Amino acid sequence: MAEKIDFHIKADKSKTVKARELSGLTNREIFELGCKAAIEQHQNVLDTEILELNEAMDKVNELTASVRSRLRDMEVPTKPSDDSDSDSEDMIRNHIPLELFKEMVLYYMDTFGITDIQELSSKNKEVFRFFLINLAYHDMNMDDVNKLYEDMNSE
Repeated sequence: MAEKIDFHIKADKSKTVKARELSGLTNREIFELGCKAAIEQHQNVLDTEILELNEAMDKVNELTASVRSRLRDMEVPTKPSDDSDSDSEDMIRNHIPLELFKEMVLYYMDTFGITDIQELSSKNKEVFRFFLINLAYHDMNMDDVNKLYEDMNSE
């Protein structure tokens, strides 16, 4: 019962009245806001950053699954523009993590039955442009991808 009436605890009456006038909040809302501020003020900074990091990782995992499904449907996540020299965000928007990039290159090579990544340009130009952007981003060349494919198939 004491927990339910905690917000009725009398504080400095002038502060309570002023807070209510300025904010339009009820006594309960003022009490809850004060509790929230106290928690935030005394919370370990690392706890907050770890929670934010976990939220970001959840978002990355969600987006990775989305990117993977689009690429498997022969769609790029965001289409590279025709005038990519003038759009620096276009390049950044089309970067995917290296492991996902390798997975998708190998998937396409298997899907299209090709042994040289250059052949992808004749199969799907949009996907090929997407892969060229990521090749440059990961500082790789087509020989690296072809070698990776050979290594995977020799196992």
